[in-house]
Amino acid sequence: MPNHVTNKVRAPARVLKTLINENGKIDFNTILPFAGQFPWDGISGQAETTAQAITAQPLNEHPLIAGLERRNRAEANVMQLSDECFEQFVQMLRNKRTCGHFHTLDHARDVWGTKWNAYDQVIELDAGELSFDTAWSCPLLVLAELSKRHPDEEITVRYADEDLGSNCGTVKLKAGETVSSEVAGRWDEMSEEQRQQWTSWARDLKGWPEDEEDE
Repeated sequence: MPNHVTNKVRAPARVLKTLINENGKIDFNTILPFAGQFPWDGISGQAETTAQAITAQPLNEHPLIAGLERRNRAEANVMQLSDECFEQFVQMLRNKRTCGHFHTLDHARDVWGTKWNAYDQVIELDAGELSFDTAWSCPLLVLAELSKRHPDEEITVRYADEDLGSNCGTVKLKAGETVSSEVAGRWDEMSEEQRQQWTSWARDLKGWPEDEEDE
């Protein structure tokens, strides 16, 4: 399971509406849609590994993960794929040629900067704020693109990881560029005072009360 990051985006209502699809949901596809096709609900790991092998994708930067990937790709055999896995494999290759990504999740990680689309949404256009969760990280790539489409307006993004005090802060965007940024540093590089400040800040953003241990 990923860490859930709470995001609160403030901007004029007309700007925020750009992120809302025809069903009234916050949807990153309104800004940066996947240009390929992938009609399956799940992604076959075997199909993806085989596609990565045949297209000579770079290995992970972490040596241990890279070793595992190298071994899996060496054992990949398209002739051993089930019928559905083979169809996914073929479509992944088509997608890679068409738009540079094997499937929707590959696109999300690379283009949106987060694993999934927005969830646990609260839309308050009258208040000029959207609140939603994302997996692992704040979707700053999506929000920078939103900012480019409304270059005269400033967008304020506040986000907080459930790992309180880490991966949190405030970023202001205008015309697609970061105009100010105040974010937590690496946990092991912060002072105890900074850790306490960012932990309190993140708890407040997520609306979590202090537990007995904190007290």
